[in-house]
Amino acid sequence: MPKINTNITKITLVMLAIFSALFFGLVSLFLTQVVGENYIFLLSLPVAIIIGLVFVFDRYFFFLLVILSRSSLDVVFNSIKLGSFGIGAVLNALVIIIAILTIFEKKNDTQPDVADIKRAWVIFLTLSCLSLAYSPAILQSVKVFLIYVSYASMFFLGMKLVNSQNDFDKWIKAVALSSIIPVLYGLFCLVFGGRGLAFSYQEGFRLRSTFPHPNPFAPYLVLMITVCFYIYKSKVTSLGAGMRRLLPFYILLLIGMLIMTKTRSGWVACYLFFFLYALIHERKYLFLVISAPFLALLIPEVQERILDLTSDNDFGSSGYGRLNSYAWRIKIWTDSISWMSKSHYFMGYGLYSFIHHSTSFAMANAFEKQEFDINAHNIYVQLFFELGILGLLSFSYLIFQLFKKLLSIYKFNRLLVFTVIVILLEFVFMGYADNLLDYLVFNWYLWFTLGLTISGARLFGDNQHVTKINK
Repeated sequence: MPKINTNITKITLVMLAIFSALFFGLVSLFLTQVVGENYIFLLSLPVAIIIGLVFVFDRYFFFLLVILSRSSLDVVFNSIKLGSFGIGAVLNALVIIIAILTIFEKKNDTQPDVADIKRAWVIFLTLSCLSLAYSPAILQSVKVFLIYVSYASMFFLGMKLVNSQNDFDKWIKAVALSSIIPVLYGLFCLVFGGRGLAFSYQEGFRLRSTFPHPNPFAPYLVLMITVCFYIYKSKVTSLGAGMRRLLPFYILLLIGMLIMTKTRSGWVACYLFFFLYALIHERKYLFLVISAPFLALLIPEVQERILDLTSDNDFGSSGYGRLNSYAWRIKIWTDSISWMSKSHYFMGYGLYSFIHHSTSFAMANAFEKQEFDINAHNIYVQLFFELGILGLLSFSYLIFQLFKKLLSIYKFNRLLVFTVIVILLEFVFMGYADNLLDYLVFNWYLWFTLGLTISGARLFGDNQHVTKINK
């Protein structure tokens, strides 16, 4: 009998090998025809297989690798992308699957009660899903919807993966460590040039590092600066003496890179954190923080970006003048809302509809429409246009519930919760002038950090570990 079973096993393995060879051979043939001379696209298949194998082997180890490396992978994923979907979409799907599997595991009684936040996520995602039925670009809108689902997945994974102080330390440090490759690549580009620098005649060189544009790199840097500062100031989070001494210099390096992105909303958001920290926690730094903007104005790039807002506020007497970036944004916002039919105020035009309809209302000058698609550069205008009043209110309700929960756990770890409250304030502020909901990498780390905090703060009760500020 054992011999028969062995033979059956061998036959099964042989059949599986034959099937796999045929399947991957046909897929390779198909890819060869699709990619033509772009042979780098053929890497998408083995990369997808490797990702799948690591996922099957240990999904939490796979997720740790995602946290450590996702900030560095946009360049790679965009190089081997086929159509609207690519390896990045596979990674998004796996993160969602991990979240679903984790949520349905045995419930941990120590997990915090976040029923109101769950309800807010369900309402927002339900409205987003319903909008697929009337969106003008179904494929792209489905992609956006799945990206929003991945944000919720990152939030709940952040909560579920923290059951001890060691868990919290491990994951919050992994978030900070994700910045190392973008920083190193950014330094390389500043010294030697390369794809990590964006250039335009109006703005000059702007640092984007491993990100597709400086604008998504800036909020990521703001988040990393804030997280690294918390790790440095926290007496609870374990960190070697050598690393703790080096961390202030690393934070200064991150701030320098943020300046080189030339993203003004990122500058203000970062300053907001340090100002509130000095005001609430260590007032001895208040004079230095207040002086910082005046010192920053000595940097030519900062001067140019600030002075740019003082000119080009209209198209000029000829009607063909250039608008500065903020005036251009205001023009886009007012034109898009004016273009909307009142019948769409309630439910909007569906996900991705702003980009789809943008060539119908966005003006290249006083007389001509723009020929290329653009997004709103304002998450509130975008949500109103795409999901209507209901969508905007549902997202506002989600943000409100997050603030409410963070305030309720403030007493457990004042420094940690203060830091994350300011991170959320930074998100609300930067969302006014940028496409923050479209920046997947930034949002993954943001929502994951929010989840870590809500679950981890309870581990530092006033009677156990009280976070102290370094004097």
